[in-house]
Order: sequence, then C-alpha cells, then structure tokens
Amino acid sequence: MDKPEKDMDAQEKKIQKLADDIDPSEDIIPDSLAEATTAPLADEALGGNATQDDIKKDK
Repeated sequence: MDKPEKDMDAQEKKIQKLADDIDPSEDIIPDSLAEATTAPLADEALGGNATQDDIKKDK
C-alpha cells in the first residue's frame, strides 16, 4: 500500500491510517528514558528452562 495518498479512495486511506497506527516499526521515539537506554536482548539471552538432565549434570 505504497500508493500516493491522492490516488487512494476513502477506504484505502482509512486502512492505511489504521495500519500506520498499529505498526510498531514506525515508532521511532521511545516512550520513556528507560526504553531509550535499554538494549534489546537476543532471543537466547534469557536462557531456557532447566531439564532433569541439567539437574543431574550439576550433582
């Protein structure tokens, strides 16, 4: 939906506005200082769940 706004009909304009409102990638201004200074973590940075095998290894 990268059409110029002048070429869109009313429904397309409404859809584009709603899409822009919910698209988090468009948010360039952080909501707070904490959000601005916190580095995003990689998916594996938090680790996983311990299993019975992990418990046995520690003994």
